[in-house]
Amino acid sequence: MPPATFFNIQKFKANLNTQYVGKKIIYFKKIDSTNNYASQLEKESLNNKNDLKQKLDGTVILSEIQTKGRGRFNRTWISPQGGLWFTIILKSNIKESHLPKITLLSAISITEILKKDYSLEANIKWPNDINYKGCKICGILTETEKIDNNIFLNIGIGINVNIETENLIKVNRKAISIKDIKGKSVSREILLARILNRLESNYQYYINTNDFNKIFSKVKNNITYD
Repeated sequence: MPPATFFNIQKFKANLNTQYVGKKIIYFKKIDSTNNYASQLEKESLNNKNDLKQKLDGTVILSEIQTKGRGRFNRTWISPQGGLWFTIILKSNIKESHLPKITLLSAISITEILKKDYSLEANIKWPNDINYKGCKICGILTETEKIDNNIFLNIGIGINVNIETENLIKVNRKAISIKDIKGKSVSREILLARILNRLESNYQYYINTNDFNKIFSKVKNNITYD
């Protein structure tokens, strides 16, 4: 097996074309959970006089390895090196009843990129997984943190990118990696930048127009509910 390749922040930034999402990236070699760290940062903002709340908007926390990655219902999410394990922090003014749409918006954004740029016939398994022929490529866990009158969205995303599928199926027999589908490794830096570019575009459109139907229409025929 070739030696591990660490994430190249400069290459990522060279491909990022956003206004604020991902402009600040916090990188770890190993962490328990990127969602946990996001929550910790938000709680620290309570005692910060420099408006940390505003500065956190759009921050991405990325780790090569998560030791306690989790999915819905606290299920274990294996997070070895070679994947993309990250959390996007968004300071949101969206009504709480509409927050579940952000998980789906994130899934839509990722699916669009996998189809358009990587020719992967991915589909969304409601409400927070992305599959390829019944096998999981990606999982999304969106959590909220209330700080004073502020609501933060912590969008935790795990994508099986350049991982040997044999290492994934030890935990989930229906998991698969992009590398094994394509037969070659792909640039994690470019993939992450493309996802953030698309996600910010979709998110800004939604909060500016309140029109979720246009975004949903892009993938409504590629969603499974079982």
